[in-house]
Amino acid sequence: MHRLVSSSGIRGLAIKEVSPDLCLRVGLSLSAQNRGEYVVGHDVRLSSPLLANLLMDGLNAGGSDSIFLGLSPTPAVAYYSRLFSGGVAITASHNPPEYNGIKIFNNRGASVTTLFYERLLSDISAEYATWDTLGSRRNQEGLHEYLEFLCSISKTRRKWRIGIDLGNGATCITAPLVFRLCGHEVFPVNLAPDGKFPGRGPEPNPESLNSLAEMIRKNSLDIGFAYDGDGDRLAILDENGVFISQDIALGQMARFFIKQYGGSVVVNVDSSSIVDLLIKSEGGTVHRSKVGDPYILEEMLKRGAIFGGETCGAWITPHLPCPDGVLSSILILNLLEYLDIRPSQLSSGLPNFFLERTKVRCPNELKQLVMRQLKESLPEIYPETELSEIDGLRLSWHDFEWALIRPSGTEPFIRITAESKEQVKAKELIKSIKDILNETMEGLKREQ
Repeated sequence: MHRLVSSSGIRGLAIKEVSPDLCLRVGLSLSAQNRGEYVVGHDVRLSSPLLANLLMDGLNAGGSDSIFLGLSPTPAVAYYSRLFSGGVAITASHNPPEYNGIKIFNNRGASVTTLFYERLLSDISAEYATWDTLGSRRNQEGLHEYLEFLCSISKTRRKWRIGIDLGNGATCITAPLVFRLCGHEVFPVNLAPDGKFPGRGPEPNPESLNSLAEMIRKNSLDIGFAYDGDGDRLAILDENGVFISQDIALGQMARFFIKQYGGSVVVNVDSSSIVDLLIKSEGGTVHRSKVGDPYILEEMLKRGAIFGGETCGAWITPHLPCPDGVLSSILILNLLEYLDIRPSQLSSGLPNFFLERTKVRCPNELKQLVMRQLKESLPEIYPETELSEIDGLRLSWHDFEWALIRPSGTEPFIRITAESKEQVKAKELIKSIKDILNETMEGLKREQ
């Protein structure tokens, strides 16, 4: 079971791995650790209602009360968690429809750590509450407070014409209403909740947003937003239907917060140097964390940072300690009005950075040895570099050039990412590190 744990929570194939029995036991274990009241919601996946009910059975069997939100975006679960002992979302976020997962929030609305999940699975209780101490279950009457909260973030004065691709996911029940309540005109696509995600799949990447792009151009819309299956990630298309780089969107939003409040921001080790450039242009400081929004939040709290985010479109703001795609959309509109620019101008005047990626097959049993060897050899091979071990090995040079070597947590590969202002340099760096990695593996295999 522990292999199902990651920074995203407990995740695996629905029913086969994330089973009704597992959900029951997780609910029971959570209740045993901290008996109280927990909100529970789920995404649109076909298996989600079943798994949510079993998890609530576990909570109730352990003596805890459950408040059922029903179909709801994951950020809504996080929002209501703050009013109770915590909350649980049954979701696999942007993963394919055959997956599902369990994501737990504490009473601050923040994702719990991987250590929390490990402990939860190690200490599954066999003790049920007695007949007279069983927990109760009640239904939450809608998401009204959450919708009001989102609307309260909006500072726009003009009426925007917005295209939204809901991807048949959980934001179908929130995003159109929120934008209309904020006074905007909404043009939705993939509006019907459907656990098979027939419209484009649960992840909003550039290749999957052709319908939204076409609708923007056809109707002369001002902007387009797209969300993942559970609503914590955002992708943005400009007024021409062109995908806005996630790195640029992240960097501009971070700069917006620094301009207003000062201080620092947190991004993960895989973020582009354009983010550093934008933040430092306003006198802000950049801190880096491991990949995963719980690590972003942990570092934000440690550093007292005002904003944090990842280039998958997951941002954490002072408003809610959980990524929220619709909230992020509202903030983007606030930013555009504040700067008085069109979406396409977010990248105006910025230098080009070239990002290259590759991966090298590496047996899981060799990964730790390989990384240990590289940690010793890389400073000698690249003497004028700064080496970070936050998540994998990150080499940083002057002029915003960097490379990241990071073992995959789910596949027998080590991934290499490199970025430079010159595409030739980025490609050369990828090739150089790939050769070093292969030589290191060959040497270790000969020694075995």
